[in-house]
Amino acid sequence: MHPSNRMMKSHFYFMRHSLGFVNIFFRYHPGPHWDLMHRTALDLTPVQVAEERRLAMGMMHATERGIVALKAAYRHYRQDARQPDPAIGTLIEDVKAVGRAQSYLGYEMIPYHLKGYAILDASQKIRYHKLARADWMRMEQMMHKMRMH
Repeated sequence: MHPSNRMMKSHFYFMRHSLGFVNIFFRYHPGPHWDLMHRTALDLTPVQVAEERRLAMGMMHATERGIVALKAAYRHYRQDARQPDPAIGTLIEDVKAVGRAQSYLGYEMIPYHLKGYAILDASQKIRYHKLARADWMRMEQMMHKMRMH
């Protein structure tokens, strides 16, 4: 599978299994990848760009690990649930493992997003909030138009 297709599939899987991360957290704290996309508007220094890249890569790897763990937990749960006479305790532990893996996808990005924000100076933080709000409003407008058609 082409790397961009794999990344897109991972993105959509994350969106479905991250406990509302995008609507609840991302809209206010869009994170290091977003910071890099807006590096010119934010006037990031070369040191800040390097740190944002490091955070973005760490976040990407953590998310990939989380997706692999969640898929494995679901596979294990399905396998145990298919048994003719499954043990209640085993199934409960399987469900808990799925919950832990999904919770991880709901929180693993938070530190990266907040650390990316923390490296900004005061004037960059003001621009950040204005840009993030404008981006979110554009995204909501696009989603509204898509629902109307």
